[in-house]
Amino acid sequence: MSNDNGETPPLRDRRRAQTEQEIGEVALTLFEKQGIDGTTVDEIARLAGVSPRTFFRYFATKERAALVQHRDLEDRVESMVATMHPHGSLLPQLEAVWVEVLTAFDNGRSEPGRQLLRVRRLMRTEPTLRTTANSLDAERLEALVARLTRLTGHDDELDARVLVETVGATVRVALDSWAEAHEAGHPVDLLETYQRCRGVMHDAVRAEPVG
Repeated sequence: MSNDNGETPPLRDRRRAQTEQEIGEVALTLFEKQGIDGTTVDEIARLAGVSPRTFFRYFATKERAALVQHRDLEDRVESMVATMHPHGSLLPQLEAVWVEVLTAFDNGRSEPGRQLLRVRRLMRTEPTLRTTANSLDAERLEALVARLTRLTGHDDELDARVLVETVGATVRVALDSWAEAHEAGHPVDLLETYQRCRGVMHDAVRAEPVG
């Protein structure tokens, strides 16, 4: 496993990531079988082979344990922001970042992609999981907006905030539509769905008069 710079993370980081993945897989499987309300932290910890105390060293809540892949999605976006051109238009660059990130999940065929699809499908029936995911997104928003503001050299964060929120909302709609289609037995392509959502958003912006 290498990071985006081609460097291998330290052993401790790799072990932590592996443990997080193992706990997350157990939590996700239990939530799918018996629901979040029917699952306890003690049960997750026992089946993952860790103590409840160790569980809480990794995750603040049981819901967060199932969102390892959701967090990975955001990690990939943040790591790619550094590749954006400071003098280029932010919107097409942000959209290009998301295209590359979503492509990496291989429409649910890769292991990370399958995990992401499972999480998004579970969000449709477990409101507390969606609420937790939205909370995680909000925590990451401030840091991402600050990075983009520094990248462009602007003093005002408003432009970056509006663009990050708008593109993020488009991605969430695409992910929800993707998961819903799979749930209904009529799978659609994730990247194509995102491109359609982008088109709708751009058409709406062009059609909406300002002022």
